[in-house]
Amino acid sequence: MFAATKRTITLWLALFWLFGLPALAQGEFNTWYFGRQAGLLFSNTGVQVLTDGALISGEGCASISDAQGQLLFYTNGITAWNRQHQVMTNGQGLGGFEDPIRSELPPNSATQGVTIVPLPGAARQYYVFTVDAAENGLQRGLQYSVIDMNRQGGLGEVVRKAVPVPVPLPEKRLTEKLVAVRHANQRDMWIVVHGWNSNIFLSYLLTVNGFTLPPVQSAGGIVHQGGANLRSDYNAVGYMKVSPTGQRLAVAQFSGAVEVFDFNYGTGVVSGPRRLPDVSRAIAQNYYGLEFSPNGQLLYVSSSPSLYQYDLLGGGVTEITRIPFAPVGANSALGALQLGPDQKIYGALYAAFMNSNGVCVINSPNTPGLGCGYQFNAVAGFSPGHNSQLGLPNVLVRPPVPGQLLVNFGLLRSELCLGQAAVFTASIYPEIPDAIVTWNFGEPAAGPANTAAGYTATHQYAAVGTYTTTMTVREVSGATHTYTQTVTILPYTQARLSVESAALCSGTPAVLRVTPVQPLGTTFRWQDGSTAAQYTATRSGRYWVEVTAPQRCPIRDSVNLSFLPIPSVSLGPDQTICADQQVVLAPTGQPLGSTYRWQDGSTAPSFTATAPGTYAVTVTSRDGCSSQAQVQLRFGDDCPLLIPNVITPNGDTNNETFRLVGLEPNVWDIQVYNRWGKRVYEQAQYSGQWAATGLPDGVYYYLLVHSSTGRRLKGWVEVIR
Repeated sequence: MFAATKRTITLWLALFWLFGLPALAQGEFNTWYFGRQAGLLFSNTGVQVLTDGALISGEGCASISDAQGQLLFYTNGITAWNRQHQVMTNGQGLGGFEDPIRSELPPNSATQGVTIVPLPGAARQYYVFTVDAAENGLQRGLQYSVIDMNRQGGLGEVVRKAVPVPVPLPEKRLTEKLVAVRHANQRDMWIVVHGWNSNIFLSYLLTVNGFTLPPVQSAGGIVHQGGANLRSDYNAVGYMKVSPTGQRLAVAQFSGAVEVFDFNYGTGVVSGPRRLPDVSRAIAQNYYGLEFSPNGQLLYVSSSPSLYQYDLLGGGVTEITRIPFAPVGANSALGALQLGPDQKIYGALYAAFMNSNGVCVINSPNTPGLGCGYQFNAVAGFSPGHNSQLGLPNVLVRPPVPGQLLVNFGLLRSELCLGQAAVFTASIYPEIPDAIVTWNFGEPAAGPANTAAGYTATHQYAAVGTYTTTMTVREVSGATHTYTQTVTILPYTQARLSVESAALCSGTPAVLRVTPVQPLGTTFRWQDGSTAAQYTATRSGRYWVEVTAPQRCPIRDSVNLSFLPIPSVSLGPDQTICADQQVVLAPTGQPLGSTYRWQDGSTAPSFTATAPGTYAVTVTSRDGCSSQAQVQLRFGDDCPLLIPNVITPNGDTNNETFRLVGLEPNVWDIQVYNRWGKRVYEQAQYSGQWAATGLPDGVYYYLLVHSSTGRRLKGWVEVIR
């Protein structure tokens, strides 16, 4: 039995070599166009800089040639150019992002904004896939356009463009990550993307018949959300790469981390997340470009301005180089990393708004450590107007025919909340007839429920913790294959929504806070998409927040707010008042149960004013909502004047000073003269304090001038002691 099974597998591999001829030859990615009208041509004689391209792109770009290496077309995901560097017929509006406001920025600022894939089974027809940029809110998801190179005399024509692809995720949004991988059958294609505010990978299968929907969903690793920028979306930025062997997948979160997964290029399943150790990033905190060595054992990471090498077998990390900053103050960066047809890794060198950018090269990328042969600005010929930016072409990954079974298993979520069921699905390529699949969920306390059989299994863990699930595939020959994956069961975040307000009154914002105080690293998402720790509400309605504490599941709480009307309060227009006159002030029409507080602290419904001044009242309704009004009372010009003509400053506290009764205080300037016309007193904004101090008794003459209107009053006053 074992021998028969072995012969069957050997025959299956042989059939691939005979009938599953590669859909692409090596020459199809020998021409690159990227950056600002920059390019590279790979040939047997070396690498040559190209300056004839029309493409301008900050990041996303892709190029395709025929099997002999002759250019067909290239694109930045917005426009497609033919081999004559002219815009292809119907070749604009392919779905990539172009900032309509900041015209100084190059188009397509999505990390892997575009890739080109040949349509399986169709000669000279290509799919152009695009994903959106964080600057555009990631709202366009995945789109595709179709280019037929049989049209326009071989120059090509876009026959369909910007067609949306269904995204089966709650938010319908994807990160800037996009990678195309040839299927293990050497014919079909996988298009792999990653959800935003999610840890789910989507693997779309493209066959001769088009898309196979729905896509394969795999969950695991860190949720892609947030980021250290004002929009809080930098973690949508950063590369995703599949190794040349097709069995590993790496993901970079710009403000977060680098993770490596297992990838089954026969089934599209992503599994087994492993977070790589963080490096010391003293200058800039980011991860951006990724590339595997040709043998798949080393991973190179650009963390500007440094380049790091991870040994995926030995577990070490080596800093290869740090890009020098020149000129001082420039935003120098090492951007995309891309394996070339010559099996060397090329890196985009970029300094913002500079024209001297080029590419670096890792000459021996399979060599661990500093012997990998890093070379700065390795290719001569870049010039102002023809230079690199952050991106390099997004190249289709073409793994070889698998020499063994591709075995792993899919899990819709590798981190589950307590009470949620884990659903496991065996992922085996090629299929093994009559194979028996058994499961051990790593929870002995579950008793008989700890094991199951079948290609699909479901288990609900009873307690919080990390469990190791083992899948065993047994062939009829007795041969076995095992695969393990960890499952983490998380508790729920403890959080409630509270309103910091005694009464919700119109015009007064209500602050919504989460209690208790959450630990560092907690994320918040409110009903409008905002992510602050608190929310200010100004209108009636339902408000909710989803809170996710570190190593806990999200919880959502909501509250319905109803803002009450505030009292409509008025004391009428400003009025005049005369000496010995009273004005009754009353805010009429207030609802029953209202309370009042006047400027002097009194609480009657009305107030009797007997002098000029500012009067104010605060009315509080029975619901606790308040409103205030005020009125100004002034002496009128037609009020009788009661200016004394005698003062007696003798210390008996009666008639001691020259008081202006009937005139508004603090708005009159005064001058006082003696009988010989000598000015003996002067005061601006007089308030009744002159007592003829140091002056003899007698008759004095005064002049009053209104400081605003210029009105003048004259008279005399006698001083008697």
